[in-house]
Amino acid sequence: MGACADDGGGITAAVTAEGMAVDQERAAECSGAAPLLPPPLPPPPPPRSWHAVDSLADLGLPLSPAAAAEHAVAEAWRLFKLALKLWSYVGLGWKWSLQACRLVVYALLLLPGFAHMLAFYFWSPLVKRDVPYGRKPRQLLDLYVPAGARPGSDPVPVVVFVTGGAWIIGYKAWGAALARRLVEGGALVACLDYRNFPQASAVEMLEDVNTGVSWVSRHAARYGGDPEALLLVGQSAGGQLALMALLSQAAQAASGRAALGGSPCWHPRDVAGFVGVSGAYDLEGLAEHLHRRGLYHNLLDSIMCLDGKKAYDKLSPLAAARGLAAALDGGGGRDGDGARLGGGAGALLPPALLLHGTADKTVPHAGSELMRGALEALGVPCALRLLPGKTHTDLLLEDAFRGGPDPLADAILEAATGRPRSSWHPRTCPAPLVWLAGRVCPF
Repeated sequence: MGACADDGGGITAAVTAEGMAVDQERAAECSGAAPLLPPPLPPPPPPRSWHAVDSLADLGLPLSPAAAAEHAVAEAWRLFKLALKLWSYVGLGWKWSLQACRLVVYALLLLPGFAHMLAFYFWSPLVKRDVPYGRKPRQLLDLYVPAGARPGSDPVPVVVFVTGGAWIIGYKAWGAALARRLVEGGALVACLDYRNFPQASAVEMLEDVNTGVSWVSRHAARYGGDPEALLLVGQSAGGQLALMALLSQAAQAASGRAALGGSPCWHPRDVAGFVGVSGAYDLEGLAEHLHRRGLYHNLLDSIMCLDGKKAYDKLSPLAAARGLAAALDGGGGRDGDGARLGGGAGALLPPALLLHGTADKTVPHAGSELMRGALEALGVPCALRLLPGKTHTDLLLEDAFRGGPDPLADAILEAATGRPRSSWHPRTCPAPLVWLAGRVCPF
């Protein structure tokens, strides 16, 4: 890894030979006023009745029986190898094993709610699943398009959602219940998938998020979305990835130098606002806490790894924002580079809203309080809403299944439209099952 620029938080970095950041020419272009957009993806091959699988785009076309069987075997073998690699990190540790068992019981208790959610996910005409946003594995997204939204009509706000999953079990469908509330509220929603560990490191996950945000910004208008009203939302691990990507884009746009986590490049002004939900912003402060809950040090160190060494300080949004704020306060030396970097990055960042439950035992809400302070030190308008009694999963799943008010969906729609929201939704899972699930939830 090249040497990091002296910004106090390790956010700006020289370009590595392995391509962990954009090249100097692209980073310089990103520092201009106009947003730099990646080149458009080449068009997929024309439809054919039978063909082999040569690229990600081919997966949306009909396969010959032989190609389908070959692809299924290859995918099964790949997943088996990834599972073995993951098992080598967690082994038979009792904490991890207990958490896995609790997760199974949790899912079974909420099965009625999940069945309702999946019925909408697979059969609703509002859902366009598995839309490729890039050429690499798992660079797919689900689009939830409001009824009546189309090019030429009044554009609707756009929400890009980056799900959580401890950087290991994240999947785009986890946001389906939330996306249903949002699309019914009139927003175009893009739920991003991204590579998980051990298939990818956190830097590669950031590459996926950046690629997805750029794609949505360029293509939202095709589906009736307003690219000027794009809201970036990240939950849990997805909050770390989404905010880190946004901070990296702002840092390299302000400095003209490549930033770790800023590849591929897009302009931070492409995003009108950020909403963080139970976000894991303080990696250094969380490491020991997560270890005690079963996400062991050796596993988290490998996820947040650069050049074979753990790099919490370089991949933590809290550390990144504090580094930029320190550069702003200190002036960055005699030439004032740091002041220009910190001040320029802060001016490019959109307003932020952080939501966190006070009963969250997985990612304590203290991290969101620290994150608000770091963003405000950069001059970023940032509001923090602490939700009494809410756990780590309440906002995303249990609230959606138990019915009644949905504070998360209302907050996101309010941030997207600028209008207060107060909604009421039907129950999709019996209240006793939701209560029991909350008691056994491992998160």
